[in-house]
Amino acid sequence: MKYLFLITLLVVCTSVLAQYAPLGAITQWTDGYVVTVENDTIHGRVRVGAMVNDSPAAVVVQTGDDKKVKVKGDNLRLLVQYIPSSAYVTGSIPRSREAVVFERVPNPRRNGKPMLLERLTPAGGRIALYFDAAGWKKSTDYTFGNFTFELSRQEMSYVVLKDNNASFLVKRRDLEAIHETLLGDCPVFIRQYSTATRRDWNYFGEMVRAYNQLCQQQ
Repeated sequence: MKYLFLITLLVVCTSVLAQYAPLGAITQWTDGYVVTVENDTIHGRVRVGAMVNDSPAAVVVQTGDDKKVKVKGDNLRLLVQYIPSSAYVTGSIPRSREAVVFERVPNPRRNGKPMLLERLTPAGGRIALYFDAAGWKKSTDYTFGNFTFELSRQEMSYVVLKDNNASFLVKRRDLEAIHETLLGDCPVFIRQYSTATRRDWNYFGEMVRAYNQLCQQQ
């Protein structure tokens, strides 16, 4: 069975290096669960039936008794879909990535409106990165003779949430300032990552992971 992703599966290449790549909602049945805004948890086989503004809008959960529960995206605060084993065959998805996770967070692109956004960092830690679908840049190709060169294949931006406070956007051009304002409050981290410039953007995901490991909640 082929598993279709509403957002095309993104191959991690040299331009994104260690960044966490978005996978997109899984539109075929796969194991998972949802948590509603009323804090009810429903386990079963989960599929996403519709997306609006790159956010899951219609989700169906098939429970153990074969009952199908339909839930609107606006009524969910968490969506977890476990990645099927067949999806790892291409080698594009690391085995350490076990699930596609969407969480309801304020979207700065929508004036702070809470939306289900794909989480790119593991659970836990002070900083969470979410996929900023509206900031995704497509490939730029240049043709020379019989050869096509691809420059800046993808340049990601992120929705960032720190200590569960207000969310904000982080872009490549802001990295030097973000290194100070977002990551600069942890001396242990700064000793390992003393500076950051735009050239280090491909490693931003790794910086956040290191920060989350080294810097505990105050």
